[in-house]
Amino acid sequence: MGIGIIGGGAIGLLFATQMTEMDSTIVFTKTVEQARTLSEQGITRIEDEQTVTRYVQADITEHMRDYQLDLLFIAVKQYQLPNILPYLQQISDDVPFVFLQNGMGHLQELDRLTHKHLYVATVEHGVLRTDMTMIGVRGRNRTNISVYRGEEQKLSPFLKLFEETFPFVWRENPRTMLLEKLAANVVINPLTAVLKVTNGELMTNSAFLKLAQTIFIEFLAVFQNDVQETLWTNIEQICLKTANNRSSMLSDLEKGQQTEVEAIVGYVLNEAAKKEVDVPLLQTLYWMIKGLEKKSFN
Repeated sequence: MGIGIIGGGAIGLLFATQMTEMDSTIVFTKTVEQARTLSEQGITRIEDEQTVTRYVQADITEHMRDYQLDLLFIAVKQYQLPNILPYLQQISDDVPFVFLQNGMGHLQELDRLTHKHLYVATVEHGVLRTDMTMIGVRGRNRTNISVYRGEEQKLSPFLKLFEETFPFVWRENPRTMLLEKLAANVVINPLTAVLKVTNGELMTNSAFLKLAQTIFIEFLAVFQNDVQETLWTNIEQICLKTANNRSSMLSDLEKGQQTEVEAIVGYVLNEAAKKEVDVPLLQTLYWMIKGLEKKSFN
């Protein structure tokens, strides 16, 4: 089975190291330099003080149409999707696509595709890319997946192969699944980015915990008809299972890169405005992140 993964970031490389254990895997990257380096050196995964190197084929995204693919994971940031769509449209309509983006704004991008089998997924593993070919796994959990268009059976036999080593959990409602992950991202990402702390510190520091709980209350007020208060338990578990992980938003700021604040916090702010719900802490965090982005770019 030919598996393609678009994206040479932390999640894309993590998926590549897992998928290559079962099938032929190729990673499509933005730059020629990373594609060449991955092909030559492979991907090094550091986890629990153990180092494993997996060798994969790699090429730039522009060449994706030259390959015979049976399944494609899209692991780029949400704001990068518009640039990827033209290449996805060149792939056969029969190839299943699995989208691994944070937030919910990418659903409108999926509607532009004519492909028969589209899936959305949320990743609960804690992983950090430390250089072009190396990742550190800071916590393992699972990947939730739901059908956006098509049939579950198209992927189930393949994903079942990973139930022991890299579990996928099917969810019936894609919107509910994405909202649950959005809740975790809204609580964890902006706070850890501004405070410069690991995920676990949001639970172990009583003052930080109070901030996290306040953000969650604001999120609930915006989506009160879609999510339950019990969702807080899931956020706690994610923080504890990825306690040593530095969030993607914190990592992006440290690298001077654009964050996903628009896809995560911005989406909630837009929904809050439509429903005339006040979310003062989230609004404050949004402008703080935007300010830190501007500072990083200067």
